[in-house]
Amino acid sequence: AFEGTVILGIDKDASITFATDQSAPRVVTREELGGLLAQIRNVNRDIPVLIRADETTELKTLAFVMDACRKAGLNKFSLQSR
Repeated sequence: AFEGTVILGIDKDASITFATDQSAPRVVTREELGGLLAQIRNVNRDIPVLIRADETTELKTLAFVMDACRKAGLNKFSLQSR
């Protein structure tokens, strides 16, 4: 089973990256994000998700990522500014 943390990054250009404790970050599209999060939920719905956002990230991009987590059923997310 998958263990560890999912790390979602949001860069200042609003690009989104997906990583885990075991994998390097890779850029994903908004369309891909929901599917990836659903796959994680199917393995373990209690996986913590860390959302790392650039301090200049637009709120709408951050809200999109948070909503994607909620829609996938992953409610254990936290935010980190960088």
